[in-house]
Amino acid sequence: MTDMVMKVAIVLSLALTGCQGNDTGHVDSSEDEAAKGPHGGRLLTEGSFQTEVTIFERGVPPQFRIYFFEDGKSVEPNRVSLSIELYRFGGRTDVIGFETQGDYLLGDQVIEEPHSFDVIVTADYQGKKHRWKYDSYEGRTEISDEAVRNSGIGVEPVGSATIREVIRVFGRIRMNEDRLKKVSPRFSGVVTETRKRLGETVTENEVMAVVESNESLRPFEVRSGITGTVIRKDVTAGEFADEGAAIYTVADLSLVWVDFNVPRKDFDRLKLGQTVTVSDGEGTTRVRGRIDYISPFGALDTQTMLARVELQNLNGHWRPGFFVVGEIVVGETRVPLAVKADALQVFRDWDVVFARAGNLFEIAILELGRRDDDWVEVVSGLEPGQSYATENSFIIKADIGKFGATHDH
Repeated sequence: MTDMVMKVAIVLSLALTGCQGNDTGHVDSSEDEAAKGPHGGRLLTEGSFQTEVTIFERGVPPQFRIYFFEDGKSVEPNRVSLSIELYRFGGRTDVIGFETQGDYLLGDQVIEEPHSFDVIVTADYQGKKHRWKYDSYEGRTEISDEAVRNSGIGVEPVGSATIREVIRVFGRIRMNEDRLKKVSPRFSGVVTETRKRLGETVTENEVMAVVESNESLRPFEVRSGITGTVIRKDVTAGEFADEGAAIYTVADLSLVWVDFNVPRKDFDRLKLGQTVTVSDGEGTTRVRGRIDYISPFGALDTQTMLARVELQNLNGHWRPGFFVVGEIVVGETRVPLAVKADALQVFRDWDVVFARAGNLFEIAILELGRRDDDWVEVVSGLEPGQSYATENSFIIKADIGKFGATHDH
């Protein structure tokens, strides 16, 4: 069974047994469906007195608007003293005060997303105190430690990271000309034996051919000067070979060149020694090297400049002639807060990660800044040291989403 299939199976298992997932909308855990008031809000009742709690956000930032009733008739809001406490994920508490606004009480602060909290409503009316408690969760689920381990969910504290600024360029693998050797006889003569074929490997000082000298008529051996691969064979047995003429060409392909074409607009940002991540374009192999040569000339036809990287190629993966993609690091910035790029998910219209407290995971809505392939800067939405899901966060999203997506106020 593949890792992906196993993780999908775990998601299904969590959905059926292991987790206490909550709706992505606002849910009252004490009631299957909270009673609704005439304004579409949650209706809280004690005796003949009722309080309707709404979060209004049409054309304005989210705000509490609270209505009151007695025996089914509206109560003037200035006759009620009200406070609401919101106990949020991670221990934060918001205490909301109110002032009269028309036929309702208006909260004195914006209700920040996500609208996920335990709520305590306290209302004083005609000398009697009324108190209600309920919960309204959004983007939250509960997953046991065992389920976290079994599903491969990684959890780490948020902290600082280095964001890299890169230039994306395209290039081609070439033979290293400093590791290319032409093999030729010391004397002219007839080649009586060839021992190596095109594409075969040779070791340094290995005999590649035997030539009968044209002067002494005695045979002598022609040996390779390096260890490498035969990339050219220019002779067959029985042919005449001139003194100094190449009969074989051997290339050491354990170290190759990668020549990148850098656009003109980025010329001034290139420096020797800059880190380059080289990808084979298939997404299977990525390695890092450094720029060790920058051409002093530009290419007339493409108006680009050549930047070269040497790559170790001991396993032969980087074959000369293949095209590759490079990312040249031209700048690095240390940011105080960043999350792993793979941890990001989209929830409704938000960029989020899943923050963790105990067995609970809940969306943390992020304002993001600079980014690279590995890290994304967090401008707001998380505190230093706060734990969040770094790997396989899609499992948490799937578990939250299994109850459907609503946004009920």
